[in-house]
Amino acid sequence: MKLQRGDGAAEVVYAASPQGTALAHLDQRDPCRVLFPHGEPGDPPQAVFVTMSGGLADGDRLRLAARVGTGATATATTQAAEKIYRASANADDCVIDVALAVAPGAALEWLPQETILFNGGRLRRRTNVDLAAGGRLLACEMVVLGRIASGERFASGLLLDAWRVRRDGRLAWADALRLDAAAPDVAGFGGASAVAMALYAGDDAADHLEAARAAIDRAAAASPTLKAGATLVNGLLLARFLGDAVSVRRGLVSWLADMRAVCLDLPRRLPRVWHV
Repeated sequence: MKLQRGDGAAEVVYAASPQGTALAHLDQRDPCRVLFPHGEPGDPPQAVFVTMSGGLADGDRLRLAARVGTGATATATTQAAEKIYRASANADDCVIDVALAVAPGAALEWLPQETILFNGGRLRRRTNVDLAAGGRLLACEMVVLGRIASGERFASGLLLDAWRVRRDGRLAWADALRLDAAAPDVAGFGGASAVAMALYAGDDAADHLEAARAAIDRAAAASPTLKAGATLVNGLLLARFLGDAVSVRRGLVSWLADMRAVCLDLPRRLPRVWHV
């Protein structure tokens, strides 16, 4: 007998108003919820996505969307790490679809916390970005390969993490990480238990390459075991991090905090939910 699976969705839309950026639309369906905490002084409005089920099992599906209208600035993040549980035999994959849209003159931060992929877990995640001219996006994704504190490594299962970024309707960057029934070492991870990617997309991205590399140097200095680098690809700033889970998270937090100050003129810190 096939068990009932979760099929949740959440969407937030922000728009500019005379009083500043304001929530214009909210849609949510179990097991997804969105919280709206008060941010620190100087921070834009925050939307915190929550999975009420406490994690995803085989066959579960989530659809998440964050959109900002012309002149608006907002932050979207998650309440905690997302857990992908071990799949049962002949099970369907977990699927997460993320849609981000940034209008002209708008800015969006998409800062989800890490995904923990249990050994035997199966996840397909697709993130699609539509960025208009004059729009800016700071985004990240981090995956922990196994329950490291429990001595578990991700040695079987599936991870397919795919990104598509379109600028003015044209594909500017496409990337996919796939691990399928193979230990991470086979993929050239060199024993690392976590991997992360961060990007900044905007008309001025090339102007911030040196700042991005300086931020990488600062992050690496604080975590000697961290491997990280930043580069410019087709007008997008990309940073990648590889190492143990603690070092990768620490390095990612440091880089994002630096870059939101440089690129978005926001305080040099991440939303409070990242630190509680």
